[in-house]
Amino acid sequence: MNDAVLTTLSTFAEALGRDPLDPELIAATDKTLLDSFAVALAGAQTPEAERLAATWPLPAGESTVWGTNRTTDPATATLLNGISLCSLELDEGNKFARGHPGAHVLPAAVAEAERLSRSGEELRAAFLAGYEISARIARAFQPRPGLHPHGTWGAIGAAVAVAKLNGADARTIAGAMDAAAGLSLAPPFSAATTGTFVRNTWVGEAGAHGITAARLALAGLGPTHETGMAVFDGLLGALDLNEIVAGIGERWEISGGYFKRHSACNYTHPPADAALEIRTRPEFRTEQVAAIPVETHALAVPLDEAHPASRLAAMFSIPHVVAVALARGECAPEDFAPEALDRPDIARLRSLVAVSLDADIDSRRPAQRGARVTVRLRDGSVLTNEVPNAIGDADFHPFDRARIEEKAAALLGHDRAASVAGLVDALPRTPDIRTITTAIREEKSHTP
Repeated sequence: MNDAVLTTLSTFAEALGRDPLDPELIAATDKTLLDSFAVALAGAQTPEAERLAATWPLPAGESTVWGTNRTTDPATATLLNGISLCSLELDEGNKFARGHPGAHVLPAAVAEAERLSRSGEELRAAFLAGYEISARIARAFQPRPGLHPHGTWGAIGAAVAVAKLNGADARTIAGAMDAAAGLSLAPPFSAATTGTFVRNTWVGEAGAHGITAARLALAGLGPTHETGMAVFDGLLGALDLNEIVAGIGERWEISGGYFKRHSACNYTHPPADAALEIRTRPEFRTEQVAAIPVETHALAVPLDEAHPASRLAAMFSIPHVVAVALARGECAPEDFAPEALDRPDIARLRSLVAVSLDADIDSRRPAQRGARVTVRLRDGSVLTNEVPNAIGDADFHPFDRARIEEKAAALLGHDRAASVAGLVDALPRTPDIRTITTAIREEKSHTP
């Protein structure tokens, strides 16, 4: 970003929260917070996350490692909590950003707010500022083919949140943003489709890089020499500067995102939703399925692996997700566990899925990221359904607060979910965030 754009964004971030926020904006922000905390706590219960939390060296600090009763320094907490937040592929996102602003910003914001004993209102404002700026940059960014969105622009949002929590002025926030751009990763999308676990670290690394960038800027070492332009309008892709600032303060990106009901990449959700509707039809019989053509947009077509070898690979496999939807009637986290990948009924259906590009569906992006699923039965019957977006998108059956509370309860149990909801609801009356982050801890302790 050039200096003019950095100034516009950083001035917006510095001022955010001085005046009372619109109630609808608060509601949208709190839904994102509740969903993200619940998803991260569920992710912390996976064997992979538990092994990391049990073995990772933890320097002393006040920042919570979510899902444990341990604390550490902000950067380490941010890394581990970011991994937990994205490991089940249930984290909220934004189709215009083509990624997950909240997951990149929240772990760093909470970790730094705990270190500084900031209030709940300060945490909410810092998170919202980081979310809006990272989502705007993502919306204006056209990545090079093959680049995964995790770990890139999200570091900038984390840097904004951390700098704001430290009371930085606009110029310092601008320096933090530019420094964070220089710390961006260049991760390959193929790591997700092949199921390489390192992909789950990129969100946490971006948050930790945001902390580093904010520290540099607070020390007077944050550049504003168009580092962001060199990275995002050159090395990693192309950037539309006008789009970044268009409607800032009027169009809120956090109100236009999506929440997930399936434990899988959002590109797989429209095929899953279409398949689930077909499954409800009286003529559908799982054992009678002969072929499953899936037509979708260009971003989703590469997700065609029919033999996923890991939890992550299955979450990025349209054949697996559609097969699970048709066989089970839902796509829950347990359907992507390693022991579930070789179930004969799901393996058979996976082998029948053929993913292809539909030019008309593709032409509707980014406003729509749809899919058409056809199930051909052995008796010659043909069952077809098309959806324009995933259920849970702001433009298609959006989730209200009650629906997110239901999701949290399904992931955590009613008592645990209520505790997390209480954390979010207590933000406006909490002078020290550390008094309520006990809701994202557990009684048990992971020991090395």
